[in-house]
Amino acid sequence: MNALPNPARRFVVLNDAPVGDGTEEDLLDVTSVAHNLSALILASRDTAPFTLAVDAAWGMGKSSLLHRLEATLSAEPGMSTVWFNAWTAGPASALEGLIKAVLLRFDRNIIRRVLRSMSRRAHLLGALRGLGLVLASFFGLGRVVDEIWQRMSLDAQARNQIKGVLRDAFGAWMAKSGTPDRRRLLVVFVDDLDRCGSERIVEVCEAIKLYLDVPGIVFVLACDQSALWRAVQKSAGFDDPAAAVEYLEKIVQITYRIAPPSVEQAIQLVDGYLHRSGTSGLFDESSKSLIIGRSRHNPRRIKRVINSFVLEYHLDPSWDEIGLAHLVNVILLQHFYPGFHSLLAHPGNDHLIGEFLDYQELRAIVKHGDQVDADRWAKLFESKGLRPPRTPDLAELESELPADYPVLAADRDFVALLRGMAQHSRVLVHRLRSRPVGLLRPPAVSPDEGDFGAPRIDGRPALRNLRVLWIDDHPSNNITLADHLQVNGVLLEQVTDRAGALASFRRFTPDVVLTDLGRGSDKNAGVTDLDHFRHGGADYRGPVLFYTGGPPGFATQKRIKQLGADGPVYSAGDVVAWLERVATAKKA
Repeated sequence: MNALPNPARRFVVLNDAPVGDGTEEDLLDVTSVAHNLSALILASRDTAPFTLAVDAAWGMGKSSLLHRLEATLSAEPGMSTVWFNAWTAGPASALEGLIKAVLLRFDRNIIRRVLRSMSRRAHLLGALRGLGLVLASFFGLGRVVDEIWQRMSLDAQARNQIKGVLRDAFGAWMAKSGTPDRRRLLVVFVDDLDRCGSERIVEVCEAIKLYLDVPGIVFVLACDQSALWRAVQKSAGFDDPAAAVEYLEKIVQITYRIAPPSVEQAIQLVDGYLHRSGTSGLFDESSKSLIIGRSRHNPRRIKRVINSFVLEYHLDPSWDEIGLAHLVNVILLQHFYPGFHSLLAHPGNDHLIGEFLDYQELRAIVKHGDQVDADRWAKLFESKGLRPPRTPDLAELESELPADYPVLAADRDFVALLRGMAQHSRVLVHRLRSRPVGLLRPPAVSPDEGDFGAPRIDGRPALRNLRVLWIDDHPSNNITLADHLQVNGVLLEQVTDRAGALASFRRFTPDVVLTDLGRGSDKNAGVTDLDHFRHGGADYRGPVLFYTGGPPGFATQKRIKQLGADGPVYSAGDVVAWLERVATAKKA
């Protein structure tokens, strides 16, 4: 019989409602930013139209800021707002949806003016004849808007002429309740744009372009600018990355970048979420630090970790018997170190935690140049089928260990996590094998940018056992993609510089190399290193992909091609797709 949850424990799931929607507490002080942006929009009302982009990665609070900004602006006289969710707007085109959303904000008298103006243009009237009769009801107004859209969608000439009609309608609407010193303003909020596919993103951009010479309108977009840039380049067919940038510069006049929460804010955020979920006291300072660091201060990812704990406890309350601190450790391990967790749950790895901690201790001794007692470490070498050397050879041992062990051994949070599990490792290993923790695995879909900005990986066998060397001086930026690759069978080794890469070429023998472009003040360090790998230190002739944050200059791009490398690419989905192509070709 399954155990029942302890009634004294009231753990609850955290929802994903934005700040300002319902009773969500403002843990990140979004309100003050909203007031500042509101003041900017109000001060600039006479220069409208313009577009303000709120830029941030998935889960970093874009919707929360937009909700607070809308609430702040709505309290101002002469101000009207429209909310358009590009992701949930339905199957109709985004261009149609956004235009209708704005038209429906006008009252019946303004719509009548539109009809009269259009009636004077015989070729635009068409199906609109006689529709004045339906203006008496709300549903009639919606129907007229539908008919106006049908006229607009006929051809470019009709759309351009109706654009002039709409400009007149905006003028009438603004004059209706405005004053000489404070004209009326319509602010259109477009949320979740970066969750949409490339074609829909471009449709929204085109809709905004249609309005950008209409006075009195301001667009506020919530989007990840990098996703927007990639979508425009892909869907609009720009071969030159600079052309995509120029296209967006014509649409977005000002960008506010949401900074990641500071350490103090992130601690406040975690404490607030723990209190709200009823889990305060279960996560110690080390656990909080690990969540904050590995989630990269992302509020949505932090919530997902806490929710995983709440879910697992409710599914299996017998964790009370073992200790909830151990459940916390298991959840952290599976969320942030899925590759090691998979090894731990695999039969035959009963002593994996102790073995890793022994390796980590030996590695620290060797790295510090301290004297090594060979007898002390003989058992570790024997467990890997190696003859214990008189002087422990770290390179020989590491050749028999998983490729990511050197990176994990340098990860203080990971080492602390395993030390917290070491005393009860046998119980936990048995538990994981008999009752696996039910954490969601990476989604099994085609490689692409997911709805939430995380890479989607399909799990096909093409990636299995592919040996990837990843060179990046900021490996913490690659946590999500690195973990997903390892879950899908990639043998991954991460290094931060040329010296580490050269050692890896000798020890690891990679099938492919994934590299950044700039490191520190050297914007072309990746190209320089590849030249060295090709013609000097490593004699490496295999596939190379540059994965970076933005387009390089023409000379750099030319040099990348001369060295026989691919890229650069800018999304995790592109990295996965490239790795699969290389792996498939390698096995053919």
